[in-house]
Amino acid sequence: MWLLETSTIRLTEFLGTDPPSYAILSHVWGNEEVSYQELQLMTNVSYQELQLMTDVTYQKIQLMTDAVRRKAGYKKIEKFCEVVRGYGFGYAWVDTCCIDKRSSAELNEAINSMYRWYRNASMCIIHLADVHRITSNSGPNSTLEALTTSRWFRRGWTLQELLACSQRQVFTSDWSALGAGWVDAISIITNISPIVLKDRDKLNSFCIAERMSWAAHRQTTRPEDAAYSLMGLFNVSMPILYGEGAQSAFRRLQVEIMKTSFDQTIFAWRGKYQTSGLLAKSPSDFATTPKLGLQKPNMLAPFVMTNVGLSITLSLLKSTKDHEHGTLQAALQCDIMTNQAWEILLIRLKKIENARCIVNGKYCQGYIRVDCDNWDTISKRDLDGCVHEQILVFEKEHFELIEKSAKEDRDRWH
Repeated sequence: MWLLETSTIRLTEFLGTDPPSYAILSHVWGNEEVSYQELQLMTNVSYQELQLMTDVTYQKIQLMTDAVRRKAGYKKIEKFCEVVRGYGFGYAWVDTCCIDKRSSAELNEAINSMYRWYRNASMCIIHLADVHRITSNSGPNSTLEALTTSRWFRRGWTLQELLACSQRQVFTSDWSALGAGWVDAISIITNISPIVLKDRDKLNSFCIAERMSWAAHRQTTRPEDAAYSLMGLFNVSMPILYGEGAQSAFRRLQVEIMKTSFDQTIFAWRGKYQTSGLLAKSPSDFATTPKLGLQKPNMLAPFVMTNVGLSITLSLLKSTKDHEHGTLQAALQCDIMTNQAWEILLIRLKKIENARCIVNGKYCQGYIRVDCDNWDTISKRDLDGCVHEQILVFEKEHFELIEKSAKEDRDRWH
């Protein structure tokens, strides 16, 4: 882990040991950020190296150094270091210049460690470059009105930065500290409960779907970061594979989450897809997540992704099992608040004919989720007596391969 010395703005690496107490910056990148290489060139060239340089080389380095110092990003680093020195910090971390992004190994480590680095920081400075100073006579709703349009609330990475830190201070564009009331304002803007904003240790008490919903309207520059930026919120790690695409990265994230959680709200999403598997395609599918609650785990059965689909045990409603075109309702093990009453959430599945599979030595029927923009509800009393059945729910590529295989078989043998 590289840290900045706040008095000299020099980079120091800490390997294999706990780093000293440090402050960390949360911000939105601008057009003139300073890279790790640029900062190393400015501050870590030794006296002996300077002595060996020709006049031409020295002049080139001096010109490059001067150009870096004129960057808005360098001025931001300088001001950040000045602010945190005032809080007594000798070290600080900034994502623009404390990661050697030329090294794929270091970048992979940094992305998987990001949440932990923010969590371990003694203080997080949130700099809102597009929010101007808020004066005491600006009005009762001035903080909320000023913060609402900030880009910081729409970026993917800033979500985990907000939630990981125990101590935060918000600064406006001119580095004026924001006064009291910003926690409530941020809660309204982000739809994140003030409970977790005030106590980060409450994060795991919120169901998977609700945590996903916090990211539903955020954007990232690189598509895959929409998934990678959420790893810390679910305490998972996975290889960083830029180029795999946003949907593939988000699916891998969900599969990793399922390995350590039986929370079925991970399937409580809605999207404008006629057919799908049980996994969402992006965080935006959780945008309309209502109030959900976990059920008492009277019957726990593992669910796991296989190479033929998601193996899961669900309650299937007998009364709808032979509904039009083979569709039925399946109950997730989670409750949903409707009209001031708790009910059980139902999704719609369609049976795939001639798609019976064997899982752990048992035959099970294959299904696909349909009408994904809607779900139903049922009272707990009305669900009593429904059949629990182990089934396979195919993802899109599984379903397409089944249809392709069936067609080719018909063409050959009929």
